[in-house]
Amino acid sequence: MVEHKPMNATDRLLDVIQRGLTGPVMDEQQFDSEQVAGGIRHVLRQYEIRADRSHVVNLDDGLADRVWSAALDFLASCGVYCIDTGRVIRFSREEIEQILNDAPREVQLGAGSDAVHESYRLVGEKRPPLNMGGPVGSPVSEALFVPVMLSYAQEPGVDVVCPATLSTLQGCEIRTRSPLEVLAAWQEFDGMMQVLERAGRPGMAVNCGQISISDVGFLSAISRGGYRPTDMHTLGMISELKVNFEQLNKVAHAIKQGGIIDPFANPIYGGLGGGLEGIAVLLTAELVALNLVFMAVCHGSSPTHPFNFNDTSREIMQATGLSLQALARNSHLMTNMTVSPVGGPGTKTLLYECAAYTTLCTVSGASRILGPRSACGTVQDHFSGLEARFNGGVARAAASLDRERADELVQRLLSCYEDLQDKKPVGKPFPEVYDLSTVQPTRAWLDIYDEVVREVSGWGLPLR
Repeated sequence: MVEHKPMNATDRLLDVIQRGLTGPVMDEQQFDSEQVAGGIRHVLRQYEIRADRSHVVNLDDGLADRVWSAALDFLASCGVYCIDTGRVIRFSREEIEQILNDAPREVQLGAGSDAVHESYRLVGEKRPPLNMGGPVGSPVSEALFVPVMLSYAQEPGVDVVCPATLSTLQGCEIRTRSPLEVLAAWQEFDGMMQVLERAGRPGMAVNCGQISISDVGFLSAISRGGYRPTDMHTLGMISELKVNFEQLNKVAHAIKQGGIIDPFANPIYGGLGGGLEGIAVLLTAELVALNLVFMAVCHGSSPTHPFNFNDTSREIMQATGLSLQALARNSHLMTNMTVSPVGGPGTKTLLYECAAYTTLCTVSGASRILGPRSACGTVQDHFSGLEARFNGGVARAAASLDRERADELVQRLLSCYEDLQDKKPVGKPFPEVYDLSTVQPTRAWLDIYDEVVREVSGWGLPLR
């Protein structure tokens, strides 16, 4: 028997590109309707996937395992669409399983005394996930970039950081694929290095390249003198299950420069995947596809509500927890979930949403919690480091819960904010919840924080 030797990242990327150049030709609309939407419907029937809607946290291991099998069968049949070639990148189920077997189980993020260790987690594991603090690409005013990001990096309970996105560069609108994008990417890098120095955490890992919509800024700032091999290099899969050469250019550059490839895929609820069960299968398949096509080390997502753009609604959380459990029970992929609440700084709603989503993801096996992307990342400057402090505390406390107790808690938290989401309580901008001279939360914002901590602790989440 010939011993299996995993392909290196360069050879794997070349293999992906070759499949994208020679795979079956298909119209994009046909891929959407037949391969994705039709494929999801087929495996839902085949595997008899029906969630128990009386629970938010999945309690059925057999259902999670069927979601896993359905996702792998679906992905093998569907493939990933390469927009630039109009062809489908396909892997057999056997190839998918072998690649997953070779996937990394752990990684060091950052350097020196600021380094942290991420590794895959099991369902119900008592070791908490890492806490990545930051607005996750939300728009920020130039003058506020450094104080905003310092509000996250200075928090002891934040392990790694994810920047906001500059809205302008010296007052100019940043145009994609222009020199302005290159310069803005470097300004993001310079600002983050200043933030880490001021926080006394120069080796802390950064989820980099948030400004770069195209490959231009990414390729520039992740090069000599820019972001480091110990940082996480981010890029996204196009919904649903699509890639283009711009994204693969980023992968190629990150591989050759050295870096932790940390991509994401955000399925849209009510879209091609349909509702709860379909999104659970699609999310599982897309996180696996991140490894197949992007050589992901870590695998991220924030399933998206079509109107509110959050992931803290009931059915999205049910789908998310089910998918995470399918992955945690059947693979060793490191999974990262972004908390995208409708609520913003200065509101109790934001903290309730964070507590619900972070608890769900923690007990379901996520290895890292991101954000929060407060106010869904749609309102400029509406985010602060205090909610990341809260997220970290929730993750550490939730790791002590079993799924049944977590489900009770999440249901109670949902009752506190579910009827408010359509009202979009986006809260206040950063200068109204933090003192800019000290970069500390205002007394009013701290009072709300302390009130919710006491409240949630009384409901059985042991926050300290």
